[in-house]
Amino acid sequence: MQYYIELTLLPNEDASAYFLWSKVYTQLHIAFAEQADEEGKISYGVSFPKYRLIQQKKLGYLGDKIRIFADSVEALEQLNLTHWLARLQDYVHILSARKVPEDKVNGYATYFKVNPKLTVEQRVIHQAKRRGISIEEAQQHFKALDLTETFEPYINMKSQTNDMNFRLIIGKKRVDEANIGKFGSYGLSRTSTVPDF
Repeated sequence: MQYYIELTLLPNEDASAYFLWSKVYTQLHIAFAEQADEEGKISYGVSFPKYRLIQQKKLGYLGDKIRIFADSVEALEQLNLTHWLARLQDYVHILSARKVPEDKVNGYATYFKVNPKLTVEQRVIHQAKRRGISIEEAQQHFKALDLTETFEPYINMKSQTNDMNFRLIIGKKRVDEANIGKFGSYGLSRTSTVPDF
């Protein structure tokens, strides 16, 4: 991943950052899907340079920027983001393709889709039913476990195929070495990395 395009959201009183993430990411997903191979994989990866998890506040934060990475400027131009984001031009600032600044890269990261977890209460009820025990017995079982919750940020999305709303929960993991590979149609992968800077 040698090149990238950076998008910055420009929220205002008419369009919040949450609203803009939903609209922008839907368009990115469509642009990515147009470039997918026969297995539904793409060669574009994304990063969120302002991504933060603040455990004490139980808060996940995507920030207002997204970077789209590719191996060449031509590949980034092939996405034709100005076309896909034309309706949102007042709300998104798009930088032209740039070379990844090797001197500023401080490692690599994977950004991936997180499967929603059950809450502790949901787990207690599930275990009680599954094991045929009382709610109180199931609660005792979970008291002994260290159930640290995570609060990954998410984007509200609407499925283009079945018109259902869902949360695209995004996780991040820092890694020391690059792992070149393909990404899913949201630009996310548990194994393929993007530069972190």
